Amino acid sequence: MGENGNGGIVTADGVVTRDQVAWDAALLASRLRGQGIRSGDRVVLSAGNSAEFVVALLALIAVDASIVLVDHRQSAGELRRSIAHAKAGRLLCDRTVVPDAPGITVISLENVLSEVRLSRPIDAFADVQDALSFDAWYRRDDGLVLWSSGTTGEPKGIVRSGGSVRRNIERTQRRMGYAADDVLMPLLPFSHQYGLSIVLLWWWSGFTLVVSPSTRLDLALDRITEHGVTVVDATPSSYDTMLAICSKRNRYHDALASVRMWCVGGAPLPASLSGRFRTIIGKPLLDGYGTSEAGNIALAVGEDPRGVGRALDDVEIAVVDNDGAPVPPGEHGEIVVRTPDYLNATLGPDGEPVPVEDREYRTNDLGWLDDQGNLTVVGRKQAVHRLGHTIYPDALVEKAERCGCPVRVVPFDNERLGSELVFVVADEHDRDARYWRTRLAAELAEYERPNRVVVVPEFPLNLNGKVDAEELRGIARGGGGDAPGTSPIPYPERLRALRAVVEFLHAQRAQVHELLTEVSHHATVNGEIDLCIRTLEGAQDELLRHRPRALEGAAVFMPSNIPLYSYVLYLLIPSLYCGQVRFRASSKVADLTRKLHELLSPAHNLPIHDCSMTQREFLSGPVAESELVVLTGTYHNAEKVRAQLRSDQLFLYFGQGVNPFIVGPDADLRRAIPALIDVRMINSGQDCFGPDRIFVHESIADVFVPALCHYVAKLRHGDNRDTTSDYGSMYYLDAFADSFDYLRRNARHIVSGGEVNIIDMHLRPTVLDLPLDPKAPATEMFAPIFNVVRYSTPDDLLSVLGSPFYVDRAMGATVYGDVPEVVAFLEKRHQVTTESTLVDHDDGNVPFGGRGIVANYAALGARRVAEPLLVSKAVADYLGQTGPAARGRRLVGAAGHA
Repeated sequence: MGENGNGGIVTADGVVTRDQVAWDAALLASRLRGQGIRSGDRVVLSAGNSAEFVVALLALIAVDASIVLVDHRQSAGELRRSIAHAKAGRLLCDRTVVPDAPGITVISLENVLSEVRLSRPIDAFADVQDALSFDAWYRRDDGLVLWSSGTTGEPKGIVRSGGSVRRNIERTQRRMGYAADDVLMPLLPFSHQYGLSIVLLWWWSGFTLVVSPSTRLDLALDRITEHGVTVVDATPSSYDTMLAICSKRNRYHDALASVRMWCVGGAPLPASLSGRFRTIIGKPLLDGYGTSEAGNIALAVGEDPRGVGRALDDVEIAVVDNDGAPVPPGEHGEIVVRTPDYLNATLGPDGEPVPVEDREYRTNDLGWLDDQGNLTVVGRKQAVHRLGHTIYPDALVEKAERCGCPVRVVPFDNERLGSELVFVVADEHDRDARYWRTRLAAELAEYERPNRVVVVPEFPLNLNGKVDAEELRGIARGGGGDAPGTSPIPYPERLRALRAVVEFLHAQRAQVHELLTEVSHHATVNGEIDLCIRTLEGAQDELLRHRPRALEGAAVFMPSNIPLYSYVLYLLIPSLYCGQVRFRASSKVADLTRKLHELLSPAHNLPIHDCSMTQREFLSGPVAESELVVLTGTYHNAEKVRAQLRSDQLFLYFGQGVNPFIVGPDADLRRAIPALIDVRMINSGQDCFGPDRIFVHESIADVFVPALCHYVAKLRHGDNRDTTSDYGSMYYLDAFADSFDYLRRNARHIVSGGEVNIIDMHLRPTVLDLPLDPKAPATEMFAPIFNVVRYSTPDDLLSVLGSPFYVDRAMGATVYGDVPEVVAFLEKRHQVTTESTLVDHDDGNVPFGGRGIVANYAALGARRVAEPLLVSKAVADYLGQTGPAARGRRLVGAAGHA
């Protein structure tokens, strides 16, 4: 058994014992019942791999909920669609998930577990096992809902009974023979069928479970030695990376002997990888086959495995031709399964289960059986027709890889041949296409041979580590990985560098956190790191949407806040289409920006250069030489810079907005006030998202203001790294001085706070109750100051919001309550959120901003357009796109701005 594991869960933070998990799950189940969750209620669970995920899963089973699992890496839109389709009433999620689904009750996994642990009674349950009874869930027909893309790519809700899940786990245990002294380390998501089965096997079998990030396989290898791991479960691409690490680091050669089973799932196992792994590690890769619809179907064991092994007990596998007739052993066909664990329904459009009467499971997977009943899975059954023959590209891959290198077959329509086949070979030795054409000819029938062969050093991967099918298709179409026009991303090879940064942020989060808390509060830093990871993971899709053309270079004036997020938005992602990116740090955070660059540079090795020089030197050098110039700062400085640019240089300005927060007469103050405090107190009030004016209807102002003062007064001050604090001292001296002067001038309006400690720059969060004055400027507040302004009618409010000062600074706006005329007015110029804040909708891969010229604009020469901005989209719009339809958009409008 793993060191100190004792059948518990080993995490980066220590060991969570089985008893602790049981207690936490029982208490959480009790709390969930207290919050109104009843037997049969549909609840979405979305979280990363953690002990907390396991606790939540067990608690929901104990509650007898219908559990809907959603991958925590899904986009907010996909999560929203899953919730709506499943008709779920509650979402239980961790901080890796950004909920954006109106009408659903969101339960923070971290918060609710903290609450139950703090309030844990000494004898809450006489018998934890009784409190965690799963009997009712085993009888539930819709115990589990998973998602499968099937053959259409459109997610389909798979409904399985609790009993079928349990029976499938029992079959799996009988085949794999896990023992209590085993230590399992699954490197795949718990929210998917394969990972879920490992979690439930842990609970029912009693072994130790090690949780390790799948993005840092070097750390995973270290944990094998540290905890005596005996079973590893991972995808083929993860094992490929492990072999690469082992080949470079001798310390692993004798350190992996504790592992008795290396198990594979999630994708077909290439024969070449299987062979290399056995040669280097000395043990076989044990492949398996399972689906969301049926659970585990076949699993290979032993020292001499064949394919994915034989079917589990009471599971039948057949391989059939296009007419449904069984084919002889060794012949390819579609895999058909009969299993007692098969789904019993799919989710209909109304969220109700639609029973599945046909118990024969046509998998649409291609494979073959040997004469001993061992199944080999080749891939998806995606047939093409060529020269009168029906050909399965994935079956050709299986044959082609006998030549010793990974191969992918990409088909294209061809009017004369039916299909043209391009073989892409990943050959690190860079042998030419003629060599591979000769090798392939020996393995393939004449009608199976390639029309073209393209050789690349390695296959392109997306940010999740899988082969990027679209990028691969672009390479196949163009005939070479570096040929112009083969990819809509000008520098696709740099996606790997962005992925390396994502892995670095996961693995070295504590180090990055320590650096960023020099200027930012710990809560802000945690949110910033998470947002950066999501933004980097969305970078590829962003560029595929907008297709900016290649630029020689970009020059960036970096902002003084959100240093990591700015590094991602303005440096890392633009490096995918800019030959080089040069930046000048803000003098206020120059030292930290330099440290951050030095920390991240070894991870990405991209042509991103820190230019430590004066603004004059930066203008005459990097700026003058760049096609793209980006500046975040004051409008005055932006205009000075723009005046020195050529007419062919694109200038993007990210400025300032008032970001008004509107509270209507019928607003739910229980939601509006906490939301206001959250957004205003980002980084202790030092963030551009913070609203400079809070407009509250007169009818509720006398309730709103005291309530706001009450909650603001409870905020706890502390050091930026003090995790018990709600906010820290101010960092920016000029902002502190301006705030001090502002409060001095408006002292008569202060109703809460106002205390200032000059020595440590501590400004107590302050609430002011101000009169409505259409002529009064809303000074940008980079401080924990709440400027509350009362209004009587929508017309009074619109007279302020429509004034030139507010129009020029139209960026974002937030509205709580039903004030449709105000929302309609704001939407003409602002990015508006209702019943949620701007932070709730922050997405680094989509344009943000308003139509105020002081808020943001794009400029070419003398013409400017004030519009929501995203750097890649602006480049595509104004400088041109990649591809045959590439064209730029002309800036229109008056000489001043449009």
